[in-house]
Amino acid sequence: MRPLQDVRQDILKTRKVTPEILKELEEIYADITQIDFDKLDLLFRIKRLNHIELTEGYKDFFVDKIASFLLGYGKTPDEIDSDEAKWLRGRIINRDEYDVALLQELEDRLENIDRKLPNYLKKNNYLIQKFEDILYYSRYFAFIAVVGAILSSFILFIQGFGLIIKGLIGFFQDPYERYEALFEKLVSSVDVFLFALVLIIFGVGVYELFIANVDPEDKPAATRPTWLKISSVDDLKSSLGKVILMVLIVSFFKHVLEIDAEMWSPLALLFLAIGILLIAGALYLTHKSTNEEGSSKAKTELEEII
Repeated sequence: MRPLQDVRQDILKTRKVTPEILKELEEIYADITQIDFDKLDLLFRIKRLNHIELTEGYKDFFVDKIASFLLGYGKTPDEIDSDEAKWLRGRIINRDEYDVALLQELEDRLENIDRKLPNYLKKNNYLIQKFEDILYYSRYFAFIAVVGAILSSFILFIQGFGLIIKGLIGFFQDPYERYEALFEKLVSSVDVFLFALVLIIFGVGVYELFIANVDPEDKPAATRPTWLKISSVDDLKSSLGKVILMVLIVSFFKHVLEIDAEMWSPLALLFLAIGILLIAGALYLTHKSTNEEGSSKAKTELEEII
């Protein structure tokens, strides 16, 4: 008896399951105790090959082996448990004649032992399954937000760099008279850069939450920035909130510089002091929240180790 890998190569090469190859498959799959999900996956892949010629007996062989494994030797004999149902559902895609025959065989065998086929595997739930697939893959619409955020951040970085160049040009043209203008341009560029970072964090966070983890294989885990560790919407909001707070602080500072201090009234000075006090309080609360979050994670990791 040839190894299964050799038989598989013959099928891929010739695009045929001849009676001779089917006989070899029957010998390989004869012992139900030696069958696992990987071997069953091969049977599904064979029937999905493009332009493949299947011998007449392959359909019965396919249905019998999968049904026998699921109901005769799986983790839960005489029953299809949740893991088996999920595995089967992931392979029954187009409900072709092989899939329909398999589900019918499973339903008949289960009825004989007074069991039921899981609802989401039944034929009348096919449309529901398709609708759920559409809902699942709708998460890729998040690409629009990711691409938009990254492109916007790129534009803002260019704008911020342009502000620095303009300030430097003006400064070197007249260093003594243009110092205040340069300082204003630098503060404005910091404001623009911070907002660009907000967009990057938003784009990366949305990608991680809805598409996949951003974790290049050639980069060690230790080099991964802490702000990239986004596992929930709360993590994303927290990262965005901290950067947005810095944007507001820089904007407040920029507007304060633009005001002529000689024109301020005592009440205006009081409001300025209150504003500075509120900003200091916001920074303190942010720092405290970060420390508590870090200590909580460290405690959880320590408990897991212990």
